[in-house]
Amino acid sequence: MARQKTITVNDVEYTLQSVSFSWYTNLTDLYIRPASGRKNTAKYADALIKGCVIAPAEVAKHGVKFFDEQDDIATPSELVREIENFLSERAEPGRSTGKSAT
Repeated sequence: MARQKTITVNDVEYTLQSVSFSWYTNLTDLYIRPASGRKNTAKYADALIKGCVIAPAEVAKHGVKFFDEQDDIATPSELVREIENFLSERAEPGRSTGKSAT
């Protein structure tokens, strides 16, 4: 079972789920350290949000587009940082969920 954690960013709760190491490294290879040399942070953020956020459902489904439609730059930037922090945490034995506030 994937680890899960609920975080709060700008007064909205987001439920995150972990991804596999290979999924995450493939994502960074595609968009952060691509062979072409052209970094694409927007596509990285979109894929990371869609792959890790499971609630709210509209964020999980639409990714960065959800925030673009609200003219919100701050929230997805903070959300990506929180997801990266979550993914880098070690899972505690016997625990799959956690909660933190930002």
